[in-house]
Amino acid sequence: MARSTFEDLDQTNGSSETPPSLGASPESPSTANAHHSVAASEPNSDTHIAPFSFGKACSGDICILPEPPSPVSESEQLRLISFYLRGTGTWCETTDSDRHFTVFSIYEMMNSSAFVAAAMALASRHLDHLQRRQRSVTLELYQHTIRLLLRQDPARADSSVLATCTLLCVYEMMASGVDEWRRHLKGCAGLLQSKKWNGCSPGIVKSCFWAFARIDVWAAFVTRKTTLIPAHFWMNDISLESLGAKGKVDDYCNMANLIFAKIINLLASSFDRNNVELGGSVAALWDEMQGWYRLRPPDVYPLLRQDPSLGSVFPKILHARTSAICGNTYYHTGSILLLQTGAVQTTPSTQNAVRANALWHARELMGISTWNEKSPAPIPRKYCRVDQKAYSANWVNHLQPLYIAGTVFAGYCTTSPPSKHGQSQNVARYQSATQQPGSPDLLDLTGSGALSVQESTMAEEYATEKILLLEHLSRIEAETGWKTSDRAAELRGLWGLG
Repeated sequence: MARSTFEDLDQTNGSSETPPSLGASPESPSTANAHHSVAASEPNSDTHIAPFSFGKACSGDICILPEPPSPVSESEQLRLISFYLRGTGTWCETTDSDRHFTVFSIYEMMNSSAFVAAAMALASRHLDHLQRRQRSVTLELYQHTIRLLLRQDPARADSSVLATCTLLCVYEMMASGVDEWRRHLKGCAGLLQSKKWNGCSPGIVKSCFWAFARIDVWAAFVTRKTTLIPAHFWMNDISLESLGAKGKVDDYCNMANLIFAKIINLLASSFDRNNVELGGSVAALWDEMQGWYRLRPPDVYPLLRQDPSLGSVFPKILHARTSAICGNTYYHTGSILLLQTGAVQTTPSTQNAVRANALWHARELMGISTWNEKSPAPIPRKYCRVDQKAYSANWVNHLQPLYIAGTVFAGYCTTSPPSKHGQSQNVARYQSATQQPGSPDLLDLTGSGALSVQESTMAEEYATEKILLLEHLSRIEAETGWKTSDRAAELRGLWGLG
């Protein structure tokens, strides 16, 4: 399918099946050429990519293009913004207790026509899925947002531009494949780095950064690449003791995201490291991840918890804060990935033995996801027919963690499963009863002695866990619009279910 260009967007009656990306074309270094496709190159410390085309941006106080008319009526705008405030907007606030996207900064953001258009586009995309239809107005709203961004002066990009681009990244994550939405992320990454904004910046910029970071780590995980912004750039204070003492729950939970990003970056670079060096890095990250768990402030602990009882396989874990849900999700997911390297060495104490069990982490993930399902605000009456079941904003962040939990139920407790994104370097790889020889995977750090006896079984083992996991993934897609069916199909293959 052909990718749109900004020239396509200038045609008032033209449309595109695939939205354009947010990164500026590397082939348009000046403002001389106004019509370039929006392909992005990898940002680095010396080159930053603006989230809109330099070719049509405003320069100084002179605006090249008039503001285009909105593709929706005022009445439809009211309905879409109402849905955004109570639904899609909360997706960006899982570690933002001030709720900048929907409450604290919303009056300021509503002064930006581009932000309003992006919020409506995302809400419309969500509604299209809930109502099981595709309306042309959804793409028109996306393209309208791009047109409005073209009027911005890149040198004067402010927090409203960043918030607009963040919403468009979320839109793309819903609408496109990982290679597409990773390309769109590069525009945000360039803006964040050029402005030297990070996870400690004030106001909605901080909320934007962590919304971006949550998408960035999953794009990196799926493609087996490093995060677009290096983890050391994310926060100024990375001391667990210091963060815990300050009592800022959001910051502490964001730290789990940062540690998880370091895990993803380590695994992505594992083919360039020798076994001894990689083993030491895994051990250091394991200690850091377990330190996060041990030093959690009281508000990051479950409010209520019940271990699995007779007839159940997952615990019931209730959290009061969405940030606690997010932080503990990254903790359990990161612990599984580290355990799947086979390089984690633990003491024989009972407490450490539990944490060193990948099955325990997988069941904790399901317990968290299934027992924290209510949205923070009611859904407007207009949409009750299509959205009667409230869901957690964290669900949009749970697809990949649940997939990783599912690999454990396939027997990958001390090895990681094969990946279609694997690499072909000549390195030692895990070889287990559930893998074909030579399948691309992480380095074999400990030898065949680390392989778990649980890996000799397939479809029969953990049957209840598998059924409940597939049902939960299906529910997430049905109620949020975030596609889970591809990962569910991959799990069926890993489980030998065809």
